[in-house]
Amino acid sequence: MIALDLDTQIQLLSRIQFLTRFSSNLVQVTGESGAGKTWLSERYLENWANEPNQSLLICNPSQQDAQHRAIILRQIVRDGVFNENDSMLQSLEYMLEGQNIHTLIVIDEAHRLSATLIAELWALVTEAQQRENWQINVLLFSLRGKLNKWLQKVSYGQGVKPLELEVSPLAENEREMFIEVMMVSRQLDAAQRRALKQKAALLPALPGALKGLEQQETSSMEEKKRRSLLPLLILAFLLLVAGAGIVWWTLTQQSTENVEAKNVIPDGVKELSELLDEKEAEMAKQNAAEAQGSEATTLNVDAVDDNIALPEDPTVEGMTVGRRDENRRIVVPDRVVDAIIDDQAIGGDGTAAVDEALIPELAGQNQVPATPATENTQASATTQEQAENAQQTPEPLAPAPQAVNVTLSNAELLAISETRYALQLAALQSKAAVDDFLQQYGIENTARVYETVRNDEAWYMILIGDYPSVNAARRAELELSANVRRLTPWVKSFAQIHKEITLAN
Repeated sequence: MIALDLDTQIQLLSRIQFLTRFSSNLVQVTGESGAGKTWLSERYLENWANEPNQSLLICNPSQQDAQHRAIILRQIVRDGVFNENDSMLQSLEYMLEGQNIHTLIVIDEAHRLSATLIAELWALVTEAQQRENWQINVLLFSLRGKLNKWLQKVSYGQGVKPLELEVSPLAENEREMFIEVMMVSRQLDAAQRRALKQKAALLPALPGALKGLEQQETSSMEEKKRRSLLPLLILAFLLLVAGAGIVWWTLTQQSTENVEAKNVIPDGVKELSELLDEKEAEMAKQNAAEAQGSEATTLNVDAVDDNIALPEDPTVEGMTVGRRDENRRIVVPDRVVDAIIDDQAIGGDGTAAVDEALIPELAGQNQVPATPATENTQASATTQEQAENAQQTPEPLAPAPQAVNVTLSNAELLAISETRYALQLAALQSKAAVDDFLQQYGIENTARVYETVRNDEAWYMILIGDYPSVNAARRAELELSANVRRLTPWVKSFAQIHKEITLAN
């Protein structure tokens, strides 16, 4: 939309601001379809509203009363606990318990509200008018005449009546200004400007109708571009088909010429298969001649005695430790094994490498029975081996406790202007829960956490983003990941955030 510099719109927003500044009121802003009610509601919240607590509800045909109550109350009372089936007045009295409240409730497409919810909104306004510490203003943006019946019923017999303001059509000078801005943004030539003005003259003086004309012109221009590109695309396709056919025909001709050249053999030149057959025949004749010569040589050689003494069977006794002693185990130190290997390398049997015999088979006739000292040495060696094995077995280590490291952004948030907004995702009562929450949703690098105090207990609020307006925050919510959007984030002003941070100091 164009910038808000139209006199009729400025006057309307000024009247709304004046009516809601000092008292509680229910104001109905009506207009035709396309009068700009949605844009005016968002513009008022961004630049004209002075209330510290603001709530925006855009009605949807598929929503129920419980969903409408939840959306409004969650924006008024942060982290409040309420029953969606109770009236909004009951829920506010339960959550606030005598506290001050200064809030603005803006509802777009309000003609989709039920009669029950309209009665609850009127009850909120009338109750706020009777309390000194309450100020609640409700703005209902709806089609003309859709809410008059229900508002007359709920206010019948009371001294206070709902107020009604109407969004009037654009004046002639405003209409021309609107069209000029549209043409400047699109950079049209003189002929196109005249055509656009002629079409706009036939439309009602409503922003929505004029914007619809711009969209129609844009669609028609895009369609013309597509139509102009269609012949070029067809020509390019035909050229590609023709080029592919020429390449295929050329490759086919070359392959045919190569085959014909291979089939033509000059006179006096033999084929490869004939050469291979002749070579195989020559090799067969040569092998047959060699075989006959070797048979003749064998007949002339004298017979040779083949009774050659074979080596004796190898003796394996003594080569395996403990072969005959099945119930005992001998542990040989490393240094003894190395000495035996060195002695065998110079031609010995290995027994000269130790002072006493280790195995009876290696000792022969000079075997000496093992002494008690030897048995003790073997036992001590076995014990030493078991101790070494026990030392090599690592003991399980207890898992080290993980420290919870949550960085608070109180000072950083206080430095942001109070006119800004953020999206609140959750409120938790421990840093461990905050850390698990950030890890679960993968927002540890984008979210910011600050601490506040409620009912003498510490609370940790999780925020995301920094936006210049409520509308921008709503649009940013649609760009979040699916799992984060399921948390139903709500818009929170930095004015409220600063107040809550101050409570923790």
